[in-house]
Amino acid sequence: MFIKPKEGLPKIPRFIFHYFAGVIVISLLLFLVYPVNRLLVNHLFAFYAFVIGYYVAGTVTPEQVYNVLQKAALLVFAIIVGKLFFHLPEIQRFMKAPDGHPDIYTLYGGGTNLEATWMGLNTALFINRKRLFYLFLTITLVVSIIYASRVGVVIAFLVAGFKFISASTSKQERRAIVALGMLAVLAFVLFIDLDNLAEKVYALQRFTEFGSSTDKGMGGRFAMWRYYGTALWDSKMLGYGAGNGIYAIEAISGIDYEEDNLHNLYMQLLIEFGIIGLLLYLIVVYNVSIKAFRSSLSNPIAIVIMVYFIASLIQFRGTDALIWLFIGLFLKIESNKAKLAANA
Repeated sequence: MFIKPKEGLPKIPRFIFHYFAGVIVISLLLFLVYPVNRLLVNHLFAFYAFVIGYYVAGTVTPEQVYNVLQKAALLVFAIIVGKLFFHLPEIQRFMKAPDGHPDIYTLYGGGTNLEATWMGLNTALFINRKRLFYLFLTITLVVSIIYASRVGVVIAFLVAGFKFISASTSKQERRAIVALGMLAVLAFVLFIDLDNLAEKVYALQRFTEFGSSTDKGMGGRFAMWRYYGTALWDSKMLGYGAGNGIYAIEAISGIDYEEDNLHNLYMQLLIEFGIIGLLLYLIVVYNVSIKAFRSSLSNPIAIVIMVYFIASLIQFRGTDALIWLFIGLFLKIESNKAKLAANA
């Protein structure tokens, strides 16, 4: 970026600039009343990641971008699968007495759920390479089951669903998917005892206990969300500033939570930046989603972003620099396509 290009630096889309400028200004004003939180620096870094992606995609071809991202994803999968062998004793212990998730080191911050999520998102980068896509989709599902990660399984199916409706998928491939899907459903109905299978496979058991008193994952979320409305109302719907959402709920409830976020990005943005901050982010979601569907989801990065927007209902905290890098790459690629089409 220090080497000034002939055409100058690309102009950042207004809705992106408005969002980041908004959350920064809102936080600085709220920090006059509430504690200063260093998470604001994470938002600045996320904006920096967006600028890098937006700039890089303007200097190289989309194919070069996809190629680099796919190579990075290949390395990620190799590391994650490779380290499973180093954790075999813990995995075997967990399989014998499962409870929550296995205690293993993860490549991605946030634990096994986040790692399984990112594996699914990385799988989307291969929608134009059919064999690799289904290989990594299978690996993601297997690892998610080992991790007892419900969200990992859901993310994998979301990616597969977007791949199904993507313009990159041929009619012949869609027919094959439908046929195999119907056979799988028929086989489950006729030959599989789901209750018995759920007892043997802990990952499936976690689906059956969703929302119940034994569901520790959702139980932790509900414990925080119970005080969410009170904390939000006390802020007059203006928020508490970047990173202060969980602290506000702890102050209201008198409970110290292990989590550092609400496990719902939209709730997180509302309680930290108020109505204005959430609205600015929803404008980003709307504009990016419109461009993603206009591209007929043929751009693999579009599927990564769309699944992220959906998964944000149960995790993430909005400072995920890698996603903002993807958003920058995606918006510039689609902007370049629009210019080429207009000049044709």
